[in-house]
Amino acid sequence: MPNSPAHLCSREEAMEVFAKLKLDGKLNPDLKPMPYEQFIAFPVWEAELILEFETVVRSDPHLRLGSILDEPPKKWEILGDLVIFPEGTNVTGWPLAEVAEALGCKRVAIQAEIDSGQMRKSRMELVHGEDGWVIHRENFIDYEFDATKVMFSSGNVTERRRMGEIDCKDEIIVDAFAGIGYYTLPFLVRGKAGHVHVCEMNPDSIAALEKGLARNGVTNRCTIHPGDNRQTLPKLRGIADRVNLGLIPSSMSAWASAIRCLKPSGGMIHVHMNVHEDEIEDWCEKTVEWFATGSGKHATATHLEKVKWYCPHIRHVVLDIKISN
Repeated sequence: MPNSPAHLCSREEAMEVFAKLKLDGKLNPDLKPMPYEQFIAFPVWEAELILEFETVVRSDPHLRLGSILDEPPKKWEILGDLVIFPEGTNVTGWPLAEVAEALGCKRVAIQAEIDSGQMRKSRMELVHGEDGWVIHRENFIDYEFDATKVMFSSGNVTERRRMGEIDCKDEIIVDAFAGIGYYTLPFLVRGKAGHVHVCEMNPDSIAALEKGLARNGVTNRCTIHPGDNRQTLPKLRGIADRVNLGLIPSSMSAWASAIRCLKPSGGMIHVHMNVHEDEIEDWCEKTVEWFATGSGKHATATHLEKVKWYCPHIRHVVLDIKISN
């Protein structure tokens, strides 16, 4: 790997520093930024510190794959060093090690429909490699998880970024459906939350969350409450400035508990839901009314985020609601 002058900054400042270095023409675009100890290292043209960086590969991956396979797939997803091909992809006879290398990966998996049970377990099949543990970097945050056991929705990337851009410095947050830390880690790493209490019932997700917290250096600002949140949320009564309800198709099972988690002065609630495109406006009005009635306080919609299409005509949306006296 080539050596380059390096500019270091904290993980919390990484997005802003990246944008400024790029705008000022100081960033070397041919090399990849990387974690370095507790910092993020950016390859720049001038600096005293010299580090080794990976080179950015810009050749067309479709052409590389086409040189190996007669009928290469047109799409895939990459998590860390694991390439994931769509459900139903027939890899019989594929030189899997060469396929992985052509796409800059080391392992290969085939996607499968997520288990419909409460824990939303992954049923992805690993066809090349020893295990499914990956380290996936997104928005300067490292997620660490076993992709064959827990799901990771790349389509929610904009919402994870949005949560990280919220100024929640020193806030106490309750994440009612934490998973592997999809929103917990952005709150802690980029939003600088004071403490996040997370509820999660899937042991595989908890194991991944613990690794992600440690990798990002924020373990001491997070408390994990394992088990069904119907039992754990009531124990968090009156402590939160903000509650995240990141469950689809519906988070309604936790709405009442979310209100009770807020401090007596109120706070913010982020409500996730799958809603028909023709009913979004009506759903927003009725949801705000429900939270006003349920809390006995003022409830105001401050933002509606249309995250992604879940299926034809059905959108995954997030409604931000402010509860106040």
